[in-house]
Amino acid sequence: MIKAVEEILRNNSRSTSRIAAEATGAPVLLAHCGSDDPAAPSLMLSGHIDVVPPAGMTDPWSAEIRDGRLLGRGSTDMKGGAAAAIAAFCEASKQDLKGSLWLILSTDEETDVKGVKAALEEPGAPRPDLAIIAEPTELTIRNEHRGDAWVRVDFKGRSAHSSRPHLGVNAIEAAALFIVRARKRLPEMQKEGPGIGLQTTSIDMVSGGAAPNVVPANASVTIDFRYQGEESGRIQEERILRVVEELRKDPDFPPVEVSTTITGDWPALSSSLENPVAQQAIAAIEASLGHKVEVTPMSGWGEGGYMHAFGIPAFYFGPGEGKLAHTPQESSPVWHIEKAAEAIYRAVMAHCA
Repeated sequence: MIKAVEEILRNNSRSTSRIAAEATGAPVLLAHCGSDDPAAPSLMLSGHIDVVPPAGMTDPWSAEIRDGRLLGRGSTDMKGGAAAAIAAFCEASKQDLKGSLWLILSTDEETDVKGVKAALEEPGAPRPDLAIIAEPTELTIRNEHRGDAWVRVDFKGRSAHSSRPHLGVNAIEAAALFIVRARKRLPEMQKEGPGIGLQTTSIDMVSGGAAPNVVPANASVTIDFRYQGEESGRIQEERILRVVEELRKDPDFPPVEVSTTITGDWPALSSSLENPVAQQAIAAIEASLGHKVEVTPMSGWGEGGYMHAFGIPAFYFGPGEGKLAHTPQESSPVWHIEKAAEAIYRAVMAHCA
């Protein structure tokens, strides 16, 4: 897919491109057009071209257009938005830009999100004045979202024959007591602070045991944390360890070894729209749409969190209805995609022409 996009750029734009972050196994397409002057006004268009599995869709890959809607997996999240960003980039590249325009497309946003982080860490990686990420926002703007961390808690006991359970140390029993305590205590520890949205915890994965007649020596629990502002996975891990220390005072808690692993940590986005570049882009988008654009927070996570971590102001603006993403009914209005491409192009020209 990424090679196909590179071919599109080669045939339809005056730009240079390269594949970044290949060592991660999640390559990123990084394209550039316009000025090479680091001091020139700069803008980045961003998105991802990977999708989730079909999950029950009857015809996920045809990309059929029916009744004015593009059907199929990824039409909403976010190949419709990626197409709009690519179209805007190609059209802008044909102009004599005084500024610098970047296009970055990742391939693992729905999984590990290693690619775009690695690409932005590479020497000479762009640091534009603003990034516009074409996620499905129904042509509104979203400039904030919570961070997301996954923490796995591993319990190690001792196996024994189930006819003599007193000879073992039951890791599943320890995990069960932990779940009961964590469900109450973790939300109490998450004091609300600066940042968008409520902090939440969700116990999403539990595993353990070897056989029905063996006292389980191992169990694990994975928790999803949605956190505010400048918090991190490390802070959530510390809260888990506090819960474990409290549990060790409970005589019913088995004498297991407990370890924690942060299996994922993706930073929050909080990007001010008061800066002149964001105001300029929003004005261009509103002029294209013909009305004032609604600004709301985003409930999920997106690559704007990494933009924020690298000091790049960012907001989301793109075609499609987020509520249809990842569902069997996924589709996107064609006019959304066309209008998003036009609006993004006008934002580019406002800053880079």
